[in-house]
Amino acid sequence: MTLSIKVKNLFGDKQKKRKLNALFAEKYQNLYRLAYAWCHQPAQAEDLVQETLLKALEKSNDIENLEHLDAFLATIMRNTFLDVMRFNKRWQWTNENEIDEFFSKDCSETEMIAQQKSECLYKAMASLPFEQREAIALVDLQGFSYQQIADITATPIGTVMSRISRGRESLLKRMKHIEKYGTNIVPLRR
Repeated sequence: MTLSIKVKNLFGDKQKKRKLNALFAEKYQNLYRLAYAWCHQPAQAEDLVQETLLKALEKSNDIENLEHLDAFLATIMRNTFLDVMRFNKRWQWTNENEIDEFFSKDCSETEMIAQQKSECLYKAMASLPFEQREAIALVDLQGFSYQQIADITATPIGTVMSRISRGRESLLKRMKHIEKYGTNIVPLRR
């Protein structure tokens, strides 16, 4: 069918076209609900309904009984939807926010600063006496209670508390010292 014949069919017999347009306007919401139920994407549902109505207008000469218009439109929409699904079979619909979260990364400066802080913590932790390092690792890294640490190390709970307190204090001082004098990274000004 040539383009001129399509245009003639679309805009010929104005009275019938007006009647069909009014009927299509009434059916739009029902078609949209059905399309959304099938594809779960608002934009795709709108496109599907519009494509369905356009195809129904093109085939308006085939409509003999307007009582079956709902079934006629649903059939067109189903076929259109299946065509779209076949065409988009290799594509996967996804939420834009999920993509943004997946691909968002900190800048290299932020990553380097975080890596440097981790290295400072490792160095500071390694420089602590074993008893303090042991107690801090058991409480902060493993999540043991003071009583459990006392049982593990076979020391009084007061000694465990003292080692943890002194160790954390010493760790904080050492980290500040390492960050102050051992940095290779100069943060950019904002």
